[in-house]
Amino acid sequence: MKELLSNVWVKRAVGVFNLVYFAVICMLTGATFLYDLEFTEGQEQSFFTLYVAASVIFLVLMIYSRDVIVTKIMSMVLPLVVFLLMLFNMYDWILIIPPLVMSLVMFFVAGTHETAKVVMGTIYLLMYVLGLVVFFVFRLLFGGTSTYTELNANLDRNSDVYKFYSSEFTKICDVTRDDNVLSPNGKYRIIIYDVQNSDKGGVNICVVPHGQDKELRFFTLKQKGIKKTISNKGIRGVVPDVGWSIDEDGTLVVLYRLSPTSEQKKTSVTVMPDKQYLEFLGIR
Repeated sequence: MKELLSNVWVKRAVGVFNLVYFAVICMLTGATFLYDLEFTEGQEQSFFTLYVAASVIFLVLMIYSRDVIVTKIMSMVLPLVVFLLMLFNMYDWILIIPPLVMSLVMFFVAGTHETAKVVMGTIYLLMYVLGLVVFFVFRLLFGGTSTYTELNANLDRNSDVYKFYSSEFTKICDVTRDDNVLSPNGKYRIIIYDVQNSDKGGVNICVVPHGQDKELRFFTLKQKGIKKTISNKGIRGVVPDVGWSIDEDGTLVVLYRLSPTSEQKKTSVTVMPDKQYLEFLGIR
């Protein structure tokens, strides 16, 4: 057994196998850049257990193959991938902590030349410190301080937003039911947002694509960055009336009334805006 474990070809095979973990982290990073990750109710604990267990197993395998060239390369590149994962999921530490710990351990344990470790370590230290500072400054300056909360039947009963709309909650459930907010062709969905900001706030009516989410075992990847704002003039605390219609010429339109006393308006939905890839910076 000792001879088998010390065999260089076994170590090389394990080093190549470790690419599985690296590929999964890269795919997770790319997926959370393009989509919002929303855990399936009750699956967070199961995912975290599996995630940590896989990270520990692959950490042991990488330490075992630390002198293999494949593992050395991964130990140098993984901190960069984890940094991007951190940016795209800044407040979702369940995704960040396991690969972050693993990348730090492997960076120092791998049999990479000390000069390379010093150079790359300096670069990564500056990148993590300055990069995060720039991220937060950019988000503060250009992302704004508004908080958007979707108004629907799943609104958190313990939140301040729910308390603000408690008298209107029955109407929220009625207006946001699927048969009302889904377009006749099934391609779009109307979403109503409560907007909290430094001013008096407001209510936004938006249209987003429907049917582009990817449902997986532990979570759903929800399409993001594609949104057409129908109105941002709603009064905070007043739930607007919304619905779909088709004009005589076949144009799909959103009908909406911001308050019971206001006139009904309509906006056509023929072309959606391009995907906003910088939404993780708070840009909407």
